[in-house]
Amino acid sequence: MMEASPTRSFRHVLVGVDGSGPACRAAVVASRLALALDAKLTFLAVAREVRASKEIEDYAKLEGIDTPSLPLLRKDAEFCLAAAVVSARELGMMGVGRLIQTGEVAQTIALVARNHHADCIVLGRRSRGAVRTLVRGSVAGSVGEAAEAALLMVS
Repeated sequence: MMEASPTRSFRHVLVGVDGSGPACRAAVVASRLALALDAKLTFLAVAREVRASKEIEDYAKLEGIDTPSLPLLRKDAEFCLAAAVVSARELGMMGVGRLIQTGEVAQTIALVARNHHADCIVLGRRSRGAVRTLVRGSVAGSVGEAAEAALLMVS
């Protein structure tokens, strides 16, 4: 993770949006930050990949039908993503990016940040128990370890 510098300005802000309250608040904070810095703004939702059952895949092979996996994004995440874009536009942000990717959440966020040259990642912070965080880890912690961009957490 990159260290923030008082003389450095961000040029591209990437926001992870998953439909949670903290993520929606992070979207608003990121919109205001990008607007103030005249930076590019991109919202990212990471979807789960859903595969057809083995039986359906076998049948599709027999029939010569391609069965791609389908991204599955919860309705609240879709709503939050759409609301984040509308909110950013209402604040005056034009040309807001919107991405939906599939994969492991933290790795996907870090990879998208790298591939899209985002120099600031904004994520909502959820309060979870210490034991649960210790056992499962946190998305923010994993993004912080994997990303080359600065990480801003919003509660």
